[in-house]
Amino acid sequence: KVYDGTAAATLTSCTVTGALGGDVVACTGAATFADASAGSGKTVTATGLALTGAAAGNYVLASTAATTLASITALTVTPAITAADKAYDGTAAATLTSCTVTGTLGGDVVACTGLATFDTASVGSGKTVTASGLTLTGAAAGNYTLSSTTATTTASVTALTVTPVITAADKVYDRTVAATLTS
Repeated sequence: KVYDGTAAATLTSCTVTGALGGDVVACTGAATFADASAGSGKTVTATGLALTGAAAGNYVLASTAATTLASITALTVTPAITAADKAYDGTAAATLTSCTVTGTLGGDVVACTGLATFDTASVGSGKTVTASGLTLTGAAAGNYTLSSTTATTTASVTALTVTPVITAADKVYDRTVAATLTS
């Protein structure tokens, strides 16, 4: 089954061995996984087993419990990111301000992390930011899998404020305020 936060299991078959040829005998009961976490090769225990079928009255179960193995597969979740605006620094590096996932079950603590970059280093608003290499984090991360290891959002690169520094040439008094910039 796909992870659903419960240890409930579904019996897909309950057969018996030792019945005589031609006798219709099977069984039914309730089943549970050993725990609710995602994983493969997990023990499933069926309890309260009872015989069913036309010839069930001719037989008795050796035990009303049985075990088998089954898997709980991770539930797929979708990443969503936000990125911080930044001042132009000549690089396309971006900073994620959040990396969340949608589709988790109530109470499970799951988020994501990854590296982000702007589409270009140039100044602009509403620029595409792509996070890649996303991985899940949080206490319940093992019960989930990402639908994609990339996600996009938008953010802005603002112009970098610069301060002018000037140098003026000395001059002989000429009754004007004119000056010559040398740099």
